[in-house]
Amino acid sequence: MPKRNFSIAMMVLVALCSYASYAWMDQWAPRMQSEPANVSVLSTNVVMRVLQRNYEGYEFSSEYAQGGKIDLNEDGVKDFVFIVPWMGNGLNASGYYTHFIVSDGKGGRIENNLDSYGAELSDIVKINGKIYFRHSNFFESFKKSAHNHWVFQVFSFGKDGVMRNANHEVGDHLPAVTIFYSNPKFKQIELTSADKEEILKDTKPQFRKFEIK
Repeated sequence: MPKRNFSIAMMVLVALCSYASYAWMDQWAPRMQSEPANVSVLSTNVVMRVLQRNYEGYEFSSEYAQGGKIDLNEDGVKDFVFIVPWMGNGLNASGYYTHFIVSDGKGGRIENNLDSYGAELSDIVKINGKIYFRHSNFFESFKKSAHNHWVFQVFSFGKDGVMRNANHEVGDHLPAVTIFYSNPKFKQIELTSADKEEILKDTKPQFRKFEIK
């Protein structure tokens, strides 16, 4: 497929999949009092150079990646965010590797990794004055349901540089779950304790000490 046509196809698939996330935020944002965070967008050349120097397997996908700078844990040091497409097929065309490289308060950095769907730099928001990453993910059926689901959560960043689930800081409506439709229906799905544990386990960020080359 020609590069131009591939780029257009990627944008269409991502837009369709991201619709669920953005529409859901329109539904819940007033309750969360969210507002855009001030992310400085990195140029494509800078993003490609950083990703190709620090990671393996991003030679192609880095061209379509997003990158930004923002003080995620509000310790006065700029942190880095990289959102890299999976380059998959079908629904997985809107899947992303998200890397949050955050200062640890000791002169070092922690890299936090979390897979997401429809991720954008605009998903870094402020809720009640604190910075969060609003996360959407795709889950197969809970219990005996015949449907698949979108699951929405928020994550925050500690002074130690570690990214953690922060649903409890925002409200008892998280994690929020809606059935996966092409035209999403925003009815909160009731979750069992086992469902919630499964979500927390499957969306726990992985982290490690990290130095940007």
